[in-house]
Amino acid sequence: MDEMVKGKNGRIVKWQGEVPFPEIPNANFASFLLARMSKHGENDAALVNGQTGAAYTYGDLLRNIPKIRSGLVTAGVRPGDKVFLGCRNHIDMPVALLSIILAEATCVLVNPASTKEELKHIIGLSESRWVIAQDEKVAQTVEDAFKELSPNAFQQLWVIDETTSARPSLSDLISSSTPELPHKKEVFDAATTVALMPLSSGTTGLPKGVMLSHRNLIATQIQRAFSASLSPLRGINVYQSAIIIIPMYHMMGFNMVMNTLFSGGKAVIFPRFTPKEYFSAIEKHKVTLSPVVPYVLRYLETSHTMKNHDLSSLITFVTGSEPVSASTLTNVTKKSGRMAMQGWGMSETTGIGTATSTQTYDKEGCVGKFQPFFQAKVIDLETGEMLGEGQEGELCVRGASIMLGYANNPKATAETIDPEGWLHTGDLVYFDEEDNFYVTGRIKDLIKVKGYQVAPAELENIIRKMEGVRDVAVAGIPDERLGEVPKAWVVPRADAVLDTKAIIENVAAQVTPYKQLAGGVEVVHSIPRNHIGKVLRRQLRKPYEDKSKRSKL
Repeated sequence: MDEMVKGKNGRIVKWQGEVPFPEIPNANFASFLLARMSKHGENDAALVNGQTGAAYTYGDLLRNIPKIRSGLVTAGVRPGDKVFLGCRNHIDMPVALLSIILAEATCVLVNPASTKEELKHIIGLSESRWVIAQDEKVAQTVEDAFKELSPNAFQQLWVIDETTSARPSLSDLISSSTPELPHKKEVFDAATTVALMPLSSGTTGLPKGVMLSHRNLIATQIQRAFSASLSPLRGINVYQSAIIIIPMYHMMGFNMVMNTLFSGGKAVIFPRFTPKEYFSAIEKHKVTLSPVVPYVLRYLETSHTMKNHDLSSLITFVTGSEPVSASTLTNVTKKSGRMAMQGWGMSETTGIGTATSTQTYDKEGCVGKFQPFFQAKVIDLETGEMLGEGQEGELCVRGASIMLGYANNPKATAETIDPEGWLHTGDLVYFDEEDNFYVTGRIKDLIKVKGYQVAPAELENIIRKMEGVRDVAVAGIPDERLGEVPKAWVVPRADAVLDTKAIIENVAAQVTPYKQLAGGVEVVHSIPRNHIGKVLRRQLRKPYEDKSKRSKL
């Protein structure tokens, strides 16, 4: 039941429409997706290696995924077991992932570049016992991590790239599969059975295991299809050909591939972004959709290569993971002749929650309206009261795709999901009279100057618009008198010479005194970011925090 309004004009925002929401079936997500894929052309390409041209058709997926599932079960994988999947973008990754989920095990999505120490933490929090690794290098690092944990923790490991290892592979799982599954079929509950465990981005600390149920994953697909059926683009398959350069072990990449398979499209997969391969693939595969991280979108904004390629098949660029300035979206749209959109979402919401439209993409900070199945509210940071239009506070959301919680971390779960089912996102937002949401920053990134709150994104947007600036990050550094003060790290464009004093003066002319760059400006070669492009502000702050601690000893 919706709460009573507590704050001034406070209200819950939700999708407004007369069409009833579709039912969410109680089903295994992989079974649900395979049933959908069986309606597509058996010989149509589903997954394509963008570098080699190797491909799987929908017929291949419908045959191989159940076989690999059977091979896993024959090896001993049981419902509820955790299977660690450490793999960069590869056409076998979705195959392995769906096979794990079909076996009613939990697929733990892991960055294959993780170090041994990082893997020890991930294995511990997820309780993974089975492993599918990209190649011999990843397999060896995982094995080393297991050796330093409980000796009985590890069960078995398979590799995807057979050319780099003599270990058992996915092909071996297919050959070892049996028609009859040896385990007894248990009563299945899609709402409580964990299908997928991506890891939180860990920008402010160690990553947490995000428990997503089969119902969460199915709801996301039904929600997207329902929303698409009501949009101005209905009848047009945006996912007809999607280029996947964002990591599939992150929820945005995972969802883009699953959306493509659900829609009967072709996912053209690359392990990383390189301009030459990217633009050539758009031409060759008549790409209709290009999801990118903000950093790549900002590259496209300034790239001179784009004009040399035919982008006529492309319908839209989409981005997420952190807010992108309206000027960047507008510049890419004008330069390419194709729409550049952004949305908001989290691993904890099973992906996208909002999306901009042709009417809102150029509004500064706007991430669009919430999708069907979601409810949202904004609460006061101090009182928790519900706020109304134009009032900034913390975004809270609830709905069918909200995670079950964090694996083996009841404290963090209770701090994030309240008793009424609201997920407290940690994002600072406000919404307008048309229910469009605007992201202004992260609560944990707020800079406290004499008790006043300063959002880094506000200052970054000002600096990013200055001539010669390619990238920027703002964070708070310790100050004996003021507590914290904002400092900017700025990356110049090629051949540009930045005047740090001019940057400080330009910001000062546009903000109140406590928001000024009292910590100064530092010109750097690059901004530290994680694998999906989020700024690692803790790395920027750490030298100053360490210095402050030493000075107090």
